Amino acid sequence: MAVKHLFLALLTQKELHGYELKNGFEDLASGKWPLNFGQVYQTLSRLERDGLIESYEVIQTDKPDKKVYRVTEAGRKHLEDWLYAEDNWNLFFDELALKIMAFDLINSREALEILRGYRSFILRVIKSLTEMLGRMNPTGSAGSTHSTRVMLVERNLHRAEADLKWVTSMIERWQKYD
Repeated sequence: MAVKHLFLALLTQKELHGYELKNGFEDLASGKWPLNFGQVYQTLSRLERDGLIESYEVIQTDKPDKKVYRVTEAGRKHLEDWLYAEDNWNLFFDELALKIMAFDLINSREALEILRGYRSFILRVIKSLTEMLGRMNPTGSAGSTHSTRVMLVERNLHRAEADLKWVTSMIERWQKYD
């Protein structure tokens, strides 16, 4: 879902061919979400089928012809609807929630070990995000704190800190019953 929406956002800036869309997406994701060409062209095919983009061929004499894509008005509307939509806060169907549901079915010591493992994982995530944030803004100056990449790292850092607080309290609670 996110790939198609970021493709639409990129195409609101200018017309692009598939390779440019792939690179644009990967740049937005700071190289942390590589796309394969099959995924790129399958997404473009669906967007075109759904009337959200259209394409045309560019004839080139010294290179193979290329297909260039542009967003349609329906695509702009779809992107706007997605950008302003409230997220669906799903309480029970992320990976961790499914593991927690299994706690009633496994040994309590195993559940406690899983929680401790998750806590260790979260601590590593926090360390990594903190280092990443330091590399993005090494001087601590306010100038680069408005970048979307900084915002994304800070969002994930805050989420990880909240998960750390939660998992620590769950470990304490679980230890009382162990």
